[in-house]
Amino acid sequence: MPPPLRRRSSSPRPPAAPALPRREQLGPPRTELEADGVWDGVLASVDHAPGPDEGAAQIGGMEIRESVLEGLRLSGARADGLRLTDVVVSGGDLSGMVADGASLTRVRFVGCRLTGVVLSDARLTDVSFEDCHADLINLRMARLQRVRLASTRCRQADLLEARVADLTTEGVDLRGAAFDRASLAAADLRGADLEDIRGASALRGALISPEQVLGVGLALIGEAGIRVE
Repeated sequence: MPPPLRRRSSSPRPPAAPALPRREQLGPPRTELEADGVWDGVLASVDHAPGPDEGAAQIGGMEIRESVLEGLRLSGARADGLRLTDVVVSGGDLSGMVADGASLTRVRFVGCRLTGVVLSDARLTDVSFEDCHADLINLRMARLQRVRLASTRCRQADLLEARVADLTTEGVDLRGAAFDRASLAAADLRGADLEDIRGASALRGALISPEQVLGVGLALIGEAGIRVE
């Protein structure tokens, strides 16, 4: 397994915001969502994604930069190698999208449906999730740096062997999440529900609140195979 991300400070740094042009400088996409396509400086809406009768979108290798995506429905899309840079995604449905090896840099998800999204082996840098539903999100072997989870549901999230640095949580539901063999540096988990998590020993060095001690402690006891009778 690759070495964990290293940080000199235990205090997480917040993610940088997307660097976007003014809204009036954005224009509609000139091309469709397509494999290896490019959107640059666009304001896209539900009208710019395939309709339900067209099947799941195939957008592997697509690059989107300095853009705002509003209400896009990409449920079940295949998006391996997707690259997003300086992008805001709001009110979209990306549930079940498979984006193995994706690269997300300065991206903000707001009010999105992300249930079952697959971001295994992806790189997330300066990414925030706000008011999203992301149960069963797959972040196996992903690299996360400066990530914020706020008012977001991530039940049974899978972070197997993920490398995480500068993580902050606020009002986040991480019940049943799996941290097996993950590495965390500068993680503030005080705003998360950590009941029934797996791989709790990976949280070594993380900051939690007194109210979270029981849940994390029970997870550590279970991981150690200790029986209480």
